[in-house]
Parts: sequence; C-alpha cells; structure tokens
Amino acid sequence: MAAASLILSPTEQSDRILSLDVLRGFAVLGILIMNIQSFSMPSAAYLNPTVYENLSGMDLNVYLVSHIFADGKFMAIFSMLFGASIIMLSNKARREHVNSGDLQRRRFFWLLILGLIHAYFIWYGDILVPYAICGFVMFVFRRRKTKGLFTAGVVFLAIGSAISLIIGYTIPLWEPGELQNATQEYWQPSSEAIAQEIEFYRGSWERQILYRAGQAFEMETRVFITSTFWRVSGLILLGMGFYRKRVFKAKQSKKYYTKMIVYGFGVGLPLVAAETYLHFTTDWKFELSFFFISQLNYWGSILMAIGYIGVIMYIMKSARSGFLSTALARTGQMALTNYLLQSIIATYIFYGHGMGMFGDLDRAAQAFAVLIIWVFLLVFSSFWLGYFKYGPFEWLWRSLSYGKIQPLAR
Repeated sequence: MAAASLILSPTEQSDRILSLDVLRGFAVLGILIMNIQSFSMPSAAYLNPTVYENLSGMDLNVYLVSHIFADGKFMAIFSMLFGASIIMLSNKARREHVNSGDLQRRRFFWLLILGLIHAYFIWYGDILVPYAICGFVMFVFRRRKTKGLFTAGVVFLAIGSAISLIIGYTIPLWEPGELQNATQEYWQPSSEAIAQEIEFYRGSWERQILYRAGQAFEMETRVFITSTFWRVSGLILLGMGFYRKRVFKAKQSKKYYTKMIVYGFGVGLPLVAAETYLHFTTDWKFELSFFFISQLNYWGSILMAIGYIGVIMYIMKSARSGFLSTALARTGQMALTNYLLQSIIATYIFYGHGMGMFGDLDRAAQAFAVLIIWVFLLVFSSFWLGYFKYGPFEWLWRSLSYGKIQPLAR
C-alpha cells in the first residue's frame, strides 16, 4: 500500500484535464435524454416507442430528436472515456514506477459492487456492472499499440453486430411460437403485461424489487452476453486509442477534429436517419427492426459520438474557459455521482416510494423533467466541489479501491 498510495494522492485542480472533464460532463448529462424513458415508461417503450402513449405531435418530435441525436451516442462517449481512464491510471503508475494491476482490479471490483446495488435496488438499466466486467477484461489490452487498440475495438463491435444479424437470420429455424413469445416479451407486450409493470413500479420499494430483479438479471446475462459486452468492450478499446492519440486532451490539430466532425456526422447521421425512417415504414416489425434495422443506429451512434467528441474538443481548443465549460467540467468531475443521482432523483419522481408518476408523463413532459434535473446537477456539482475534492460516490469508490479513507474536504 505504500507504493500504491503514490497513485492515490488526490489530483490537484491544476492537474486536471479540462477538456476531458467537460466531455465527461457533456456525456453524463446527455445519457439522461434516453434513460428518462426507462425511468418513466414501461421498458418495451424504450426500444419500440409505439407500444405506449400516442406517438404524434410534440411527443413524436421529442422521440425523433432524442433517438436521432442521443440514443446510444452519449453512452458511447461515456464508454470511451472509461477506456481512457484505464490508460490514464496505467500511465500514472508507470511514471511513478508502480504496478497498477492490483489497483485497477480493485477499482473494477468495487465498481461492480456499486453497479449491482444500483441495478437491483434503484434501477435495472445500470451500466456500471458492464463497465466493471468489460474493464477487467479489456485491461489486458492496455499495452497494445494505438493501431492495435482501434483494430481490436472495431472487431469487438463487429462481433456484437454480427450476433444480432445471425440471430435474426435464424428466425425461420425457430420453433413454432418462439417468435411470438419473443415479440411479446421484448417488443410488443400485452396490455396486461404493461399494466403489471406499471402496477409494480407504482408500488412500494420492496414490491418494485420483485419486478426489477428479473429485469436486472436479464440485462446482466442474456443482454450482456449477446450485445452489451461486445459493444462496451469495443468502445472501451476505442477510448484507449483516442486517449493515446491525445484526442481527449484537445491536443490534436483543428484539422483532425474537423475530420472527426465531418466523418462522424457525415456518415453517422444519415445512417441513424435511415434507421429511423425504416422503422416507421416497416411498421416497427419485430424481426426487422430489432435484429436488422437497429444495426444502422448501432454503427451510426458510434460515428456520431466521435463527431460529438470532435465538436467538444474543437471548441475547447478554440475558446477560453467560460461559465458553461466550468459548469460542465465540474459536472464531469462528479460523473459517477451524477449518474447515480439521475437514477435516485428520477426513480423518486416516477416510482411508488416517491411521487409515483410512472407511466403518467408523455415524452414532451419527460423532456421538461430532463431539463430540470440537468439544472439541478449543474448547480449541485458546482456547489459541492466548492467545498470538497470529489463527488460523494467518487470519494467512496476511491477510498474502497485504495483501501484507505481519502481526504474529502478542500
């Protein structure tokens, strides 16, 4: 522990990478645009928006904007930044002549514990468990050359895409009734199933756990094995590569960031727009939308995430630090806390242990709720970091990972 404590010393404000903190703040706020739908509506409505409430007027516009510009994009940025953090810690250990392996593994272990608590006791859509498991596995790539990281990242992403396509192509071989059962379970639940989910989440916290545990277990087993592992692992590796190329430090040229923007949005946005159009023109047919059409957003969201990164880094390279960048940076410094706070606040608003509004708000009202939570998180982060060095959950994670209580007060 004596050697490890060299790594554990708190990062001084002057040593933080402002552009990286701003990007992290941008990503953690953006994640709420899509997560609010899972917090407030039956789970199937996240994938198939036609199963709950009317999809017309302002609600349709909110769906189109959120899906095209947010769905999968901010999660991709967040995942890449997690990969960058693995390289950052390894580099710091190397400079101080310390092996970071044990420290990294403890870090992943305690993130896993936090994620499991989050998934089973607060919200089933947790991403921390996948980050912990994928980070533990992808840690072995940390010494690969930059080109190798990008290549491996694309390979992992391609495997995840291929699994979806292969399953889709095998539908004609399924046993009679399997397609109908899968459609009802994941895509088009019955009115009775939707009513049951609403009833559970409007109930007491103890009653919610009975329903949430099954959803969380499904996310951490079938969904993780067939989809999440490959996508998150691939993005972690891309993040490692981009950090190696100093992309997140805003130290690449403006020409480099312009290329990220042009290729990211120039290719990614048309892919996502085409995906959205095809969903509607094929009437959201499960076997087409779920396995095939969704692949356009799978890849398009990654490209658009790269475009977003290019925009933020270009701005950070061109402009001086201002009020907005400072607020985003402080929000990013507390990304873990703000991610968990989103769940705590939203579940209080929508679940039965709080205001019990699950299933009541249409998509336009959900967008207003997002704005309110954003303002709170921006203000809270600035206020908290005026007195403390870390967010409360960052402090807890750091203290557990390093095996000793870290100084919190400034």
